[in-house]
Amino acid sequence: ALSLEKYFEMGGGGFLGLRPGARLRAVDGVSISIMPGETLGLVGESGCGKSTLGRLLLRLIEPSAGRLRFDGQDITTLPRSAMRPVRRGMQIVFQDPYGALNPRMTVEDIVAEPLVIHGAKAGEATRREVRAMLERVGLPARAMERFPHEFSGGQRQRIGIARALILKPRLIVCDEAVSALDVSVQAQ
Repeated sequence: ALSLEKYFEMGGGGFLGLRPGARLRAVDGVSISIMPGETLGLVGESGCGKSTLGRLLLRLIEPSAGRLRFDGQDITTLPRSAMRPVRRGMQIVFQDPYGALNPRMTVEDIVAEPLVIHGAKAGEATRREVRAMLERVGLPARAMERFPHEFSGGQRQRIGIARALILKPRLIVCDEAVSALDVSVQAQ
């Protein structure tokens, strides 16, 4: 990311006391480079723009200014249709595991969905891959037939982590991904 900026147009009024048309500066001139195998931790107070930056990096929201490059390709202005193959290599683990999981889908369908979106056929091979990924994040295979509401917050977060890892992405953005896990398993 080079000189990345994100401004939100505010409606005015409310508890912030903003005038109509005011712009909230969420991200202002951030430049970062993350190389393969590197981990970058971003620390800051609540509301400083960490989550917004993560969403910008994946183009889940559009930047107001700046450039985004992924695997050497400028993705700043790629059309949504051209972003689909790029997104296979980048995933996110959201802070709120329950809000990020479709309550009408089984865990198997939730974790398999990225594979299916990117061309995998629903079948035994996909089922084996989902089962292996669930076990890798510490959930039993029998979890596949259950629904998100049947799990604790920490277990739901593990489902979200499995969903992000299933495509073997080159970039994973974690938005406080361990905050929902029990203290005893955060170290894992």
